[in-house]
Amino acid sequence: MPAPLLGLGGIWIGGISVLSVLALVLAIAALVSVFKNPEFSGGTKAMWVLAILIFPIVGSAVYFGVRSDW
Repeated sequence: MPAPLLGLGGIWIGGISVLSVLALVLAIAALVSVFKNPEFSGGTKAMWVLAILIFPIVGSAVYFGVRSDW
């Protein structure tokens, strides 16, 4: 039976896991949005995909921040 996550180490590991899942969900949502956007050309899509894959949190936040359609 695995040891329970107790103490600050467990909180730190749990926090990292939650942030990782949130970053993944945010990046996937941004990528889906990029591919569904008919206004983007191939080069623009490639730029956003690279930005989101290299910097998942910052790239996704910037993408959603500069969009004006919502």
